This record gives sequence, structure tokens and C-alpha cells, in this order.
Amino acid sequence: MDDRSVPWTITDVAYALLFFILMITMGSLVFLVGRIIDVPKGVVPIVGTVVGYLLLVAAIWYFAILKRGATWKMLGLKGFNPAAGAGLVVAWFFLVRIVSFFYVIIAERVGLEETQDIARQIPEAFGAGTKGFIIAFMIVVVLAPVVEELFFRGFLYQALRQRWGANVAIVASGVLFSLAHFSLYLLVPIAVIGFALAYLYERTDSLGPPIMLHALNNLISVVVVYYGGVLPAVG
Repeated sequence: MDDRSVPWTITDVAYALLFFILMITMGSLVFLVGRIIDVPKGVVPIVGTVVGYLLLVAAIWYFAILKRGATWKMLGLKGFNPAAGAGLVVAWFFLVRIVSFFYVIIAERVGLEETQDIARQIPEAFGAGTKGFIIAFMIVVVLAPVVEELFFRGFLYQALRQRWGANVAIVASGVLFSLAHFSLYLLVPIAVIGFALAYLYERTDSLGPPIMLHALNNLISVVVVYYGGVLPAVG
């Protein structure tokens, strides 16, 4: 048996994905209600995002740990070689940026309309100025990479890998990661970074490097959004 086998299954992941979709739908409804009853700007998206991520962690805990007897270590929360991990993160960061750069050029040539919805939503959701930047940093750069890597790589990827092998799992988890961001224009670049994140996890057997790459990518995006224009963020 593969020494990286996990006790949870594709079915568990499917149920968790349904839960994830349900939470997004409920969050959208809460956001609309918040606008109707005139809740102070920023409260609903901040609270909703944090609660949503906590519920996602709860779903992972239920389906993997409580139901299947797994441990957080099985989900990828384990140590790794810092030097080797950092080197891989930097290499893949530049590779992803290069691919994204050429994607933008090709997209413009074929007439694909550019949208910046994800980037625009950051200051709109968390506020402008230094205060907004700090909130965005804590949620987009710190919280999001940890929770999303725990779900998409630690939980989803491993179930796919166990069922269909690493190559299929890298592609499938990257595509699902991209679809979860609901951006047609950014579908390809987000999928590319999804592939890179899954590869890092496969290579290091730890969520540390994927979290580092995810956080670095989001940090650059948040800094540019607040202080240097608008750049698509990978959430």
C-alpha cells in the first residue's frame, strides 16, 4: 500500500465540495441581506469570509478526522526542508508569473475581455487605506492560503491522487481550484498556479511550501491592488 495513502475517499471530498458550494451560496445571501438592511460597509464580507473559512476547516475535520480517523499530519500539516522548500517556492513563483504574463498577451490577441473583478473586490470588501490593507493582508495573505491549501491540496488532492494517481490529481485539483474562484478571464492563470501548488505538495509531502507560494502570490497582488494599481489576485 502507498505509504501516503489516506483514509478519506472521493465521496467524502464530494460531500465537502457540496458543503463548500452551499457555504458560498449562503454567504452571497447574507451579503445581499447585509446591503439591504444597511450593515456598516465591510462588516459582512469580513465576518462572512472568516466564518466561511472556519466552516470549511470544520468540514475537513468532520469528513477526514472525525469520520475517517485521520490526523492533521495526514492532511499535510507537517515539517519540510526549509531551504529546499523555499527554493522550489521561488522557482515556481517566477514560472507561474511568466506563464501568466504570456497568457495575458495571448488573451489580448484573441480578444478575450479582461476583467479585474477579484482584484477590485479586495478593497471594496475590506476597505481602503492602511486599515483595509491590514485586514486584507490577514485574510487574503494569511488565512486564505492556509485554509485553501488544507482543503485543495491536503484534502482534495490526496483523495484524487489515491484514486487516479499524482498526474491526474495535479491537473484535476488545479482545475477545481480555478473554478472555485468564479473568474472566466483568470481561469487559466489560476489553474496554472493550482498545478504548481499541487506539484509542490507532491514533491515535498507537506503543505508548507504550497502555503508559502500561495501566500507570496497573494501578497504581491494585495500590495499592488492597494499601492500600485490593480493586479489579479489568487485567493
